[in-house]
Amino acid sequence: MRRFLVLPTSRAGWGLFIAFVALVLAGIWPVIGWVNRATLVMGLPLLVVWSYMIMFACVAVMLVGNRIVERDDHE
Repeated sequence: MRRFLVLPTSRAGWGLFIAFVALVLAGIWPVIGWVNRATLVMGLPLLVVWSYMIMFACVAVMLVGNRIVERDDHE
């Protein structure tokens, strides 16, 4: 029987899972509603800056995840 959801087994895996869930939660409506204001940050609307922060954080989490997977494959 195939499992629909595979949970992490290591501490690093759980950390990445929590970071990914936090980023998903940071990009859904209630948080966006809190950030959506008529405020400029370095000439950009706050919502755009928030979106960029989420995208760069996603890239960072994926890079860390790839390094952990590569490290586990070599061992």
